[in-house]
Amino acid sequence: MKLAAVAAIWVWIAGCSMPQARLYWRVRELALASPPVIELQNPEGTIVLTMNAQTVNKLLLAHFRITRSAGVQAELVIADGEHPNALVGLMTGRRVVAINTAMIMLIGDDIDEFAALLAHETAHWAMGHVDAGKLRSKTIEGMGALLGSGLAMVGIPAAGLITGIAGDLIEASFSRDEEREADALSVDYIMANGFDPHAALRLQEKMQKLPGGLPVPFLSRHPSGTERIDNLKKLIAAKKTQQPAEPERLGDR
Repeated sequence: MKLAAVAAIWVWIAGCSMPQARLYWRVRELALASPPVIELQNPEGTIVLTMNAQTVNKLLLAHFRITRSAGVQAELVIADGEHPNALVGLMTGRRVVAINTAMIMLIGDDIDEFAALLAHETAHWAMGHVDAGKLRSKTIEGMGALLGSGLAMVGIPAAGLITGIAGDLIEASFSRDEEREADALSVDYIMANGFDPHAALRLQEKMQKLPGGLPVPFLSRHPSGTERIDNLKKLIAAKKTQQPAEPERLGDR
């Protein structure tokens, strides 16, 4: 079954990317499709992604379970994208969690990895990072305008470039902290719903193997992959030690 894109939209993104127009598909609608294979296509009829219907159903179920644990209401969508990414944002005033097509191809059919990704993005909503990001963006814009005016008054050239870099630095320092917080809370959601927490490590390792990357690491909006893997290992180990021991069964004696 070929399902055309529902619409081209602007999604406001917090913490994981920058705003841009995207084609998207609602996962709830895809899950209602009956064929075993679903082909997503753009308005021109080009197939963007082919998905197993069983994977779509499991993906939606994982989303329901994780958002319920987090006490968050958000719609799950698939967004078109060339580089693996996931994001949270507002679509027509409603909360969304989005996974792009490149990320879906990277993960494949590993539902535990999808659950880890969904848990991380849902944690951004649960911790109020989206609202904080909006406020921070407005503050940075105001600071940039003020700094730009001051530099222009004293005759310093390339004021726009300087203020832009200053804004990125302020944004990055907050966003890295938010990513760490989301990683920490995501482990709770993953384990509470019976998914494999080590899938979060597998996903980060996949991301590390991707080509490319920012030439200036400290401007990155995320902590380094190595740092995230180390932190996740510690979080998983700590959570496992906190889990109550399984009750002794009569047959074990």
